[in-house]
This record gives sequence, C-alpha cells and structure tokens, in this order.
Amino acid sequence: GRGAGGEGKVHLELKSSLPSPSGRGAGGEGKVHLELKSSLPSPSGRGAGGEGKVHLELKSSLPSPSGRGAGGEGKVQVELKSSLPSPSGRGAGGEGNVHHAHLYGTRPFKYQYLMENDLQTTSWTTLQPQSPSYLFVPQSVNLLAEYEQGWKVTEMMPVNSVGIVTGQDKETIAVDFKAAEMLAQKYKLPNTVIKTILYRPFDKHYIVYDGQVVTRPRFEVMQHLLLGDNLGLAMGRAGQVIGGKEWDIVFCSKVMTDLNLYRRGGNNLFPLYLYPADKTGLFASPKPNTARKPNFSEDFLNDLETRLHLQLIPEGHGDFKKTISALDVFNYLYAIFHSPTYRQRYAEFLKMDFPRLPLTRDPKLFKQLAQLGGQLVKIHLMEAEIENDCSFPMKGSNLVEKLVYKEEKVYINQTQYFDHVTPELWEFHIGGYQVCEKWLKDRKGRVLSFEECSRYLYILAAVEKTREVMEKIDETIPNFPLI
Repeated sequence: GRGAGGEGKVHLELKSSLPSPSGRGAGGEGKVHLELKSSLPSPSGRGAGGEGKVHLELKSSLPSPSGRGAGGEGKVQVELKSSLPSPSGRGAGGEGNVHHAHLYGTRPFKYQYLMENDLQTTSWTTLQPQSPSYLFVPQSVNLLAEYEQGWKVTEMMPVNSVGIVTGQDKETIAVDFKAAEMLAQKYKLPNTVIKTILYRPFDKHYIVYDGQVVTRPRFEVMQHLLLGDNLGLAMGRAGQVIGGKEWDIVFCSKVMTDLNLYRRGGNNLFPLYLYPADKTGLFASPKPNTARKPNFSEDFLNDLETRLHLQLIPEGHGDFKKTISALDVFNYLYAIFHSPTYRQRYAEFLKMDFPRLPLTRDPKLFKQLAQLGGQLVKIHLMEAEIENDCSFPMKGSNLVEKLVYKEEKVYINQTQYFDHVTPELWEFHIGGYQVCEKWLKDRKGRVLSFEECSRYLYILAAVEKTREVMEKIDETIPNFPLI
C-alpha cells in the first residue's frame, strides 16, 4: 500500500453532448462518454507507476425525431480501451505478471488474517497461464504436456450432443410405463412415443418423446440410439461443475440420456455406432441395405492402428493379433476413464474440459484393459450376473418414507432396511451423485415393487463390483504415461 498515497481511487465520469431533438445544431452527432479511472497501489508497493484507465465510449449518430438532419440512419458504437499499469508497478510498458494466493480456513481465521496482512505480507505465487485456458490458478505445467498427448473425446467421437432437455420433467418423464401412458394421453399422443431414457446412473425412466412436449429432444444424435442396437458413452465436460472430490462423470447407456444424468447437468452422449437414416427425427428409419459405422474420426483411427499395428473392424471383437473392433476401443477407453490413478494424476485438467484418452502401443495391455472395461460396461448396463451379501430381510409396506443409514443398514422406513451396506458402498459417487442414496431418494413416497427391490440390490452389487474392477484396472496399468 505504499506509493500513490496508499489509497486506491476509482473515478466514474459521464459526459453527454447530444444533438438537439430537431436535428439542427450540435454538429449532427451525439456522444455519450463514460470513463472509468483507477489509480490503485501496485501489489509490490513500489508505486502505481502511472494511472490505470478503462475507457468506455458510446457514440450515437441517430436521426432526429423530426427526420431532419443526421443523415437519416442511426448508429451506435461502443469502444472499450484499457491502459493499466503492470502488477510490478513499473508502468504499462511491458507484460503484466499474474500473482496467486490461497487462503484456507474458517471465516474468523480468514477475517483475522486479512486484518493483519496486506499485499506486501501475503505469500504470492507467480503464475504462468498456459494456452488455451489461461487459468489464474496454479497448474502442473509438467503434466499438461503429457496429458495433451491424449485424444480429446470430442475429437475421437465427433458425433455427440448434450442430453435431452424436456423443460418439464414432471409432465414428460415417469418412473414406470403406466405413468408414462397417462402423460401421453394427457397430450393426446399414442403410446408409440414413449421411449426409455437413462435419467440418472442405474436409473431408467420413461419419456414421452415428442417434439411437441420435449423442449430439446436432440433428434440428430438420439436417433442413433433408437434406430438399432447401440451403445453410448455418457460423458460430462467439466469435473469442477459437479463439485465432487474426484472426477467421476462417465457412464454408459444403450438408451437415450437426460441432460441432468449427472449432478448439475452437462452430460454429453457419444453413440458408438451411427445408423444411416432416411430422414432425421423421431420418425427416422434405417436405410435398407446399409450398415452402421463406428463413430470414430479418421485421424483417431489412423493413429490407433499405427500405434498397435492392428486393423479396426466395425463389428464384434478383434483377435488382438491382427484386428481390434470398435467395441474393443469403447471398452478400452471406458477402462482408462475408470482408472483411479488416471483421475488423480490428471485431476487439474479433468476439472476444465472433456477428458483426453492416452493410447498405448502395447496390444497385450490394450486387450487386458478392453476386457476389464467390457466387464464394467456390462455391470453399468445392468446386464451382468452379479450379487453380494446385501439383503432386504424384513417384510412390510415397502413404502419409502425417510432414509436413514446406520450400522451398515439403509432404512427406508421405521422397520424395513437393506442390510450389509458398507460405508464404501453407501458413499460411492457417480456423476456427483451418491448412487445408493440417490436412487432411493428419488422414490420417496413410493411403494417399492418386488422388481424395484431386486433392482436396488443389483445396484448395491454393481457398486461393489465397480470398485473391484477399478482396482484391477490400476493394477493392470504399469504406469502413466502409457507407452
């Protein structure tokens, strides 16, 4: 706070010279001049080195109300100019530095710290913001170059879209088919418009899928999940939006997905296969005698085949001696994105954008990871034959009233509970949601059917197996970066 008198000032000035309403006089052109001046002490305390100015000028040459003068056509021009002193206080004649500091703790601690310290006594870190994000926070520059060697998922799978936005979920989406039928009847729509949608992780619902009632149906991408058997990668873009401790915004689906599949939204669906269609939209149908094709870019496939010395086949599984398949690639990437080490190592970069996929040159490692990824895909599609020690031992109303977790039991009411639910299962997150809590919470006030109770027991087993497979993936990967 030394130099420049120790006090920062901000000056706001508004000047106006407008033409007369008749259009005569004042030179025909009106000006509104807004100027913001700032003279703040530099962070280093060496003086302001000059005065910072942010200059906003609004020029208006409008025709007069009478239509006389001013040339007949109105124009508005906005101009923003900035001349700020560098952070070092040495004037504006060079590049500025970006300084950063974190202050962690309770509110009273922060208040006390700020009362006792200033810009000079704060321990600053000088940053080196990198393209393209230019973050104003510390970043591991060494790992950034390594991370960017991988393929960005949007560059690998170019056809993708955010999930469906209904704009009115309660009026278009239902937990069971019967309730969805009632919604369709309300809009005088046939039952043929009722489709399955992955609403939350492990939680399929039914949607009245018609452009009349769904705000953003995303026909262009979702049609590939409707035209035939397919598999989709549900991927979030920015991990920090979820607010979780670890990046976990990845799942898979054979059906359409909702935008809010993950907490706070942002799910993008990447179909594995693209189906040629006669027309785009809800009533699209496959073209006869045409095959689906993998949704991988040519550049990505060329790089993949060059690294592994294997040829990609569109269907089935490869032999990993001469061939790999599109499904093998999907399973491989699914394994990589579920590696705890990958998530921790590249945590800073996963906060900001879609993840990048590192490619190995080792066909044996690729095969091992593809097999583990395939196991996870089946588990998450709820197609695996799995079970664990969890149970639902007590008979009763099956009404979900109030959720209480204690002593490895999940109570849905005062007498009924799911047993042997360990803390690791109960606290497991996907997409920012505590999976085992979220599924039951969304059914509060509902009487669970036998099928729904069985489904929840599957989810508990699926979470346990997911944790196990994730550990095996890390054990299989020798180290990062992959070679």
